[in-house]
Amino acid sequence: MSPSSSSRLRHWAARLVLLTACIGTVATEQATSDDVSSNELVGAPLRITTTAPRATRRVVVRASSTKPPDKSVEGELRVRLTARWIPDDPAQTTTPWIQLHVSNLEVPSAGAQAPAVLEVGAPITRETEAFLQQGCKLDTGCEWPFDVGFELQSDAVAGTVELEWTAQATARVVDTSSVPKGFTVSVSAP
Repeated sequence: MSPSSSSRLRHWAARLVLLTACIGTVATEQATSDDVSSNELVGAPLRITTTAPRATRRVVVRASSTKPPDKSVEGELRVRLTARWIPDDPAQTTTPWIQLHVSNLEVPSAGAQAPAVLEVGAPITRETEAFLQQGCKLDTGCEWPFDVGFELQSDAVAGTVELEWTAQATARVVDTSSVPKGFTVSVSAP
């Protein structure tokens, strides 16, 4: 066999291996419907202080359909926080940190944002995401409870943080490429 025909044979063999790998990947990918977004829940504003540095709010994500198939639902919950630091002593320049975290109550997997340093007189915005555990079958009703936690550095200088927050979910149905009839996603505070 000449060097050029050996080279062509290797070239075609490599192409065949790549083609086989691509077909295998496509065949094992699971179809999902388009994403459907919930309403945006605007949580009641709250305050935390260095003497009471933690607060928790419960939210529930629900997915339903008027004609539910026997398919699983998956998705994400996004929580956005805006925080304003107000030191008890206006001359104080030392600033604490704040942390936002979201915990799924059924499966303890948390989404947490790294602590963020607050600034006097300037609001900061942070966002974190937690996953809606896959495995909930739409025809049985899907509901995911979460705790949204806010934590201020407890050993910081005295002061208050004013918090505003929102939550919004996005979900999709697994193993189908179309959105089921009447498929809705909602977020509420019980």
